[in-house]
Amino acid sequence: MKKTKNILLTFDLEEFDLPLEYHEEISDKEQIGISRNGLKNLLKILNKQQVIATFFVTAKFALANKKLVKQLSKKHEIALHGLMHSDDYRHMKEDLALKRLSRGKKLVEKIIGKNVIGFRAPRFHIKKIKLLPTIGIKYDSSLHPTYIPGRYNNFFTEREIHKHGKLIEVPISVTSLLRLPLFWFAFRNLGLAYSKFCTNWCFLDSRYVMLLFHPWEFVDLNSSGFKLPAYIKRDTGRILSGKLDSYIRWAKRKCYKFSTVKNFLSENGIIKGN
Repeated sequence: MKKTKNILLTFDLEEFDLPLEYHEEISDKEQIGISRNGLKNLLKILNKQQVIATFFVTAKFALANKKLVKQLSKKHEIALHGLMHSDDYRHMKEDLALKRLSRGKKLVEKIIGKNVIGFRAPRFHIKKIKLLPTIGIKYDSSLHPTYIPGRYNNFFTEREIHKHGKLIEVPISVTSLLRLPLFWFAFRNLGLAYSKFCTNWCFLDSRYVMLLFHPWEFVDLNSSGFKLPAYIKRDTGRILSGKLDSYIRWAKRKCYKFSTVKNFLSENGIIKGN
């Protein structure tokens, strides 16, 4: 029997604090507003194509958009992206990190009325991930097993689903051998043909392909007034919306299935319960 090939669309739903990294001023209200507008643009595509996705949400964004996040949870999976996006759990003391993560998880769960079992660290900054099950997290998706200059070098880490104690690690997809990435930078800067090629390559030896985006990417950053690198602003807004829509239509023609991370893990017997 032919195994189903699953595409896991994931979105880090966070306050848009990226300009602060480039010494650009942006208020909390603007950070939330840009991400909210991007989310609304993104949902037009997902609703039109009738596909489901996983949203890794910060508690800060959820608290500022309770009704929107609650509505989002009715169709899509809501996972945790930390208490706030500025948190650096890699350098925090262990007890403080767990305290903030536990608080964030409880806040998000209260808003959506459901258990949250997944986690992705802001900027992938996390240590001691084996401790995440102590606050009820069943899977982590903070590992990008490739080399990104100036950011991280995970080139030789495991690229398939594996365990850290009781925690399931679900890496963001990269190809075998060359470890070519499929995340937001590649999707927008290297062309749609590249992403399709890498998707097919990943499916040669993997049951899933996980892509990563941010809702703020679905706002045109070229007209935002922020002085950001070209690779961050390139093909944002309507152009990215068109690319994602085209990618989804292509994937459907290939008979690839769209799923949430939680559903995929459950359907494959990797996790049980909710």
